[in-house]
Amino acid sequence: MQRKPIILILTSHDEVGDGSKRIAAGIKKIGSHNAVIVSDDKYDTKRRASALDRILDSGGEYQYFIEKKDKSVIRDKFKFKSFSKRVNRINNLVKRFHPEFILCMTPYAHSACIDAKKRARFGTKIIYMLPGFTLGKRVPDDETSVLIVENADIKADLVREGVRSKDIMTMGLPFDIEKKSSEEVLTFKQELGLYKSKTVLLNMDSGFASVKQNNSRLQELFELMLDQGNIINLAVVCKDQKFRQILSGIAVRVQNMKVVFVPSADALDDYISICDMAITRYDTSVLYKCFKLGIPTVVVEKGEREKREVEYLVSRGLCLPAKENIEVVGQMYKLLQTDTADEISKNSKKWVEFNSVENICNFLVSYIGI
Repeated sequence: MQRKPIILILTSHDEVGDGSKRIAAGIKKIGSHNAVIVSDDKYDTKRRASALDRILDSGGEYQYFIEKKDKSVIRDKFKFKSFSKRVNRINNLVKRFHPEFILCMTPYAHSACIDAKKRARFGTKIIYMLPGFTLGKRVPDDETSVLIVENADIKADLVREGVRSKDIMTMGLPFDIEKKSSEEVLTFKQELGLYKSKTVLLNMDSGFASVKQNNSRLQELFELMLDQGNIINLAVVCKDQKFRQILSGIAVRVQNMKVVFVPSADALDDYISICDMAITRYDTSVLYKCFKLGIPTVVVEKGEREKREVEYLVSRGLCLPAKENIEVVGQMYKLLQTDTADEISKNSKKWVEFNSVENICNFLVSYIGI
């Protein structure tokens, strides 16, 4: 029996959402290829982020890197005595799977793959799926064959920087969500004991470097929401079970609001489907799923990169911004009491109307590197 061609999907621990898994599942469903997902716990050796990693995460250009345990000696940034462990591991993945191409899902995975290709000199094509709504500060390289981007504005920016238009595919982000029927939504709400009030998704349990900062921000915003009384219900994302118990104890004091907690990451889509609006940190997977369902969102930003992303979405009428927790309350009432929610819902559905994971997968299995 002839082996199916393999698509190697390279990702890292900082991937947002479930894009790589959805793409792998979509490729498997088509049946012409096999997909292998490899994260940085397999090809990397570092246990914690370096200063250069943090620069990359903030949108800076990531140059050549070397690990402390390596015996390589850098004469200059283009001459190496031997390969690093990371380069060897990525090179060995290429030798083992002989993939048709490598699909990179995160900036870190892309940078590591580019570095490995330059130094090990393998010929496998690289496709990079840019993870955001704006281009950011990354400079296009000569090793990437195709860039998959979210929107036409990113494509235009890349073309201005010298990338050929035919090498850029505008296909959205790899996030989908199944739309529930009105009957299914009603049944699930009744099972959860939600009242007739609007249900608000509160997705604020991460985003900062420390758990303490995340919990502090979530608790402050949670208590602000509780102060609003019976005009809303809350569906709260909180992965930390102990902290979830603390929030649950606070919620018991409020008698006229129903609070439910999302029990796991696998259940998140079900809870998004029954919500009327969302308050979220900048999370592309949650945002995209809200766009798909037409759920208006308030996005709490932090940092320059997130600010630029949110400003872009606001300029397209896709969400409302908030920098501080106290601003969230005002933006929530704007959605509740004006036509803004309907406008955002209409804009967001139209924005993602022709984008789907299925389209991305169909492109990938039909791609022939030239």
